[in-house]
Amino acid sequence: MAAHKPKRGSPTVDMTAMVDVAFLLLTFFILTTTKFREDQAAEVTTPSSISDIVVPDKELMTISVTNEGKVFAGFSDIKTREEVLKRIISEKEYEINQEGYKYFTTLQDFGVSFENREFEKWLNMPFSEREKYEQQGLRVTPIDTITGTGNDLKDLVRMGRLADRRMRFAIKGDIDAPISRIRKVIDALQDWNINQFILITKLEEGGQVEAEITE
Repeated sequence: MAAHKPKRGSPTVDMTAMVDVAFLLLTFFILTTTKFREDQAAEVTTPSSISDIVVPDKELMTISVTNEGKVFAGFSDIKTREEVLKRIISEKEYEINQEGYKYFTTLQDFGVSFENREFEKWLNMPFSEREKYEQQGLRVTPIDTITGTGNDLKDLVRMGRLADRRMRFAIKGDIDAPISRIRKVIDALQDWNINQFILITKLEEGGQVEAEITE
C-alpha cells in the first residue's frame, strides 16, 4: 500500500520587518544627502560690482546691515557657532535650554542684543514664539563710551576670533543701508585691529555673490 505524503501549505513570509528596514534606509539616505537651508534673519540687497573674487564659505564671520540700519552677524561653520555660544553662555552667565542651543547652531545670522539678557530670553522661547519674534539688530554703539562696554558686535567679533584663529570677516551691506551704520561696523572691526575684510557685492552680469577685499 502506497504511503500518503502529508500535504504542505504554501510558505508565507512576513515582510513587515523588511519594509521597516527599507523605510529606515530611505530616511537615512535622505537625511545624509540633503543639505537643509540654514535660517537667515537679515534680508539684504547688496550693491552690484564687477569683482570676480568669490566669497569663502568657511572660517567666515559675516556682518549684515539692512536698509533700516539693523546689524546682524553670523558664522559660516556650525562648530564655530557652538564655540561662540559656549563663550556667550560662560561670559554672560546665561542658561540656555537644549532646544535653544540646537536652534542657534542652525542660524546663518542673528540680530538679538545681549542687553537686558534679551538673547537668553530669545533662545529660551518656545519655537512658536521665537518664530514670531522680531529681531532688532545688534548694538554697535557702546552704552559706556568710556569703557566701550555694551557693543554686541565687538563682543561677537572677539568671540569669533577666539573660536577660530583663522576667522575672516565680511560686511554685507544693503544698497540703501545708512553709511553711518556701515562705519560703526568697520569701527568695531578696527577696534580689534582687523583692517582687512571682505565687502560682499553682487556681480553685475551673472548675479552671483562676489567679494572685494578691503584694507
